[in-house]
Amino acid sequence: MESFDLQNFKTINAIIERDSKDTTYKFALLRGVIEISQEYQHLGKEAGDFISLPLGLLIEKWLLYYYPIIESQDFLPQMHGEKADSTQKRISFRPLFKKVTDYYAGKGGLSFFYNDYVNGSVPPEISPAFGALIAKLKTTITSMPMKHLGRSQGHRDFSIFSYNHDARRIPAGTPVDQESVVHYSGTFSFRNDLFLVFQYLGSFISGDDSLVYQWAEFTSKASGGAVDAASVMETLRILPETSRAVNEARQVYMKLFQNCHAIECVWSGKPINDIAMLHVDHMIPFSVWKNNNLWNLLPALESVNGKKRDRIPSPAFIDKRSDAIVTYWDSMYDVYPKRFSREINLALTGLHEKMTGWLDVALERLGEKCDYLIEVRGFEAWSL
Repeated sequence: MESFDLQNFKTINAIIERDSKDTTYKFALLRGVIEISQEYQHLGKEAGDFISLPLGLLIEKWLLYYYPIIESQDFLPQMHGEKADSTQKRISFRPLFKKVTDYYAGKGGLSFFYNDYVNGSVPPEISPAFGALIAKLKTTITSMPMKHLGRSQGHRDFSIFSYNHDARRIPAGTPVDQESVVHYSGTFSFRNDLFLVFQYLGSFISGDDSLVYQWAEFTSKASGGAVDAASVMETLRILPETSRAVNEARQVYMKLFQNCHAIECVWSGKPINDIAMLHVDHMIPFSVWKNNNLWNLLPALESVNGKKRDRIPSPAFIDKRSDAIVTYWDSMYDVYPKRFSREINLALTGLHEKMTGWLDVALERLGEKCDYLIEVRGFEAWSL
């Protein structure tokens, strides 16, 4: 395990306790950076004592965090004094966000919105409002919590995180989707030793007794007790459903089954002779990493999937079963080439296009991801 200065952990704890809490932005910023540090470390670029990461990933996290709050039938204040009928005292992006959640209210809500966002299929009638929301989130993050976080300790602006003004110009006609948000929103930086703290100890910082819990408590108090912290906790934990992506993957494997009359369990190598025995497994469990990407959804026997549960395939087992994994990745790519490439590049390879040797890179990064979850995060390794 790499060494780091425990003082960084203490600094973050002090910031959580002492920094100004006029809005929930601080909680959202820290929660987002922690999750990004643990999920997208392969996208980090080191420069001296600092590491930079795509700001677009943070914008996406805020989309997921605040969507259930904005669409909730109960008004959930996110700043002191914010009320449902207020036009002055309110979080800056609420009006634009409300347009988006209202649009999707009768169309499947968060899960359908997120699917459109990931696939670049946000309907044209809501695209202008969504594009404006992305811009407003970027401005809010960089000019408020990112700027002021840490003033209780560093007594200056941008004492913890720095926004790098390196955003690239968005080509004309580029849809506002996951790919463009990540690639054209610029980057933010912070110290490498703090990055290590987030990687190793971040789950403790953002656990129920810290960030998420305090967020819920804040919202409850800001409502004057009209909503309880427990119900806010449930709202904050809402994520896109897994069913849609799983069903799309299942359709691909069912077609393979119909053509071949049998397919191989990705883990055991045994044939799946009965379609009823076909389970779509999250290679890295959804409970561990909220990832519904197509590359993470592989066919397995029901009995094998039951044994795997929420354990992490060991890097050695990933290597052993790499031929089967690649076979199903190729099948998925044939059906969803753009989507598959976009998802695996963002989540695993860090590449911007399908290049020679990309499979080797993806398998290597997958092994590294599993090793990190086992050795650093402490999840149980699994193999047959």
